[in-house]
Amino acid sequence: MKSISLSLVLVCLSVLLSACDNDVHNHSKNITGKQLFELHCASCHNSDGTGQFLLGVPSNRDTTLINSYIRDKMLHGSGTDSSMPIFAAMPEKEAIKIVQYLRKLAK
Repeated sequence: MKSISLSLVLVCLSVLLSACDNDVHNHSKNITGKQLFELHCASCHNSDGTGQFLLGVPSNRDTTLINSYIRDKMLHGSGTDSSMPIFAAMPEKEAIKIVQYLRKLAK
């Protein structure tokens, strides 16, 4: 019973920490905003940016937030109770490419 409990704790911990794996940024300089979105955002927000309403993940494809706020939220968090991971290691240029891609999705 003890080993089952320990295994369950380890599995839960690895799931919680898996979002941290998305904060690796050894990408090519030529990586596109779409590719960055798919690597860092699509697992929660879906590849089309529609989000997952039942899981509390908002759509980000039609957001009314200003570009600098979206970028800052990715890089530094929102300062509120948000389950969105912070991508502290993400270069600002990558965050800007993602925001530009989001704006294209909205069209």
